[in-house]
Amino acid sequence: MSDSYKILGQADIDATGTTALYTVPSPAATSYGSVEVSPKSVAQNVQTLVTSLAFSFVGTASQTIKGDLTLSNAGATAQILFADLQFYSAQNSVINMNMTLPPASVLNFVCDLDTGGNLYITVFGVEMSTGYGPS
Repeated sequence: MSDSYKILGQADIDATGTTALYTVPSPAATSYGSVEVSPKSVAQNVQTLVTSLAFSFVGTASQTIKGDLTLSNAGATAQILFADLQFYSAQNSVINMNMTLPPASVLNFVCDLDTGGNLYITVFGVEMSTGYGPS
């Protein structure tokens, strides 16, 4: 079991729509031995702790980007974590989340207003291998 501190994802938002910022790895099944001898398989379980998100907007005074930060899991309806985040020219913001995400979940930014400019998003966190279990 190990922890991996890293930049989980980066994105450049310059149009409306949904952008996946980070996807937590799904458990990967690995078989040990031949099926005849040992039909057992295990999966490595991974959880992710998102520590913070950094936002940097580059644009003119009249430009803005607005959207929601959402979390979806295995095709389920996305849950809104932060709604109506709005960014203006030369704005830099940091959100400290310290939120654990389950395996196979996806952190998204859903842009619903873009009058120009670019929003750069960086997701920081820790991927934690929490052990092995049945696949």
